Amino acid sequence: MLERQLELEGGLTVCRLGALCPDGGQALECALRLEGVLPGRRVAVRVEALEGDEERGSRVVVLPPHQGPEPRDVAVEGIRLYFEGDGPRALTVRADAHYVDQGGRCLL
Repeated sequence: MLERQLELEGGLTVCRLGALCPDGGQALECALRLEGVLPGRRVAVRVEALEGDEERGSRVVVLPPHQGPEPRDVAVEGIRLYFEGDGPRALTVRADAHYVDQGGRCLL
């Protein structure tokens, strides 16, 4: 793992982390389907992985609104979580979703 501490002072800051050698680890890719998503509203989706009672990783994605006339199901794929170390793991994966916009139209 590489780590640098930075202070941003406005404008563009470039951080050159240096060389990194991949050393194992594990990845989990999640997919889910949101049912009945209302048109014109963004949705925030959170996926978390727990090992016992401890959170080991989480990811939040915000989906852009669809502009169809009716609610529709939306497939969400490719939500990846990375875990350091090799070997078996017993994980609990949770997902939750909420609207970001409260009924207003969101034009992106």
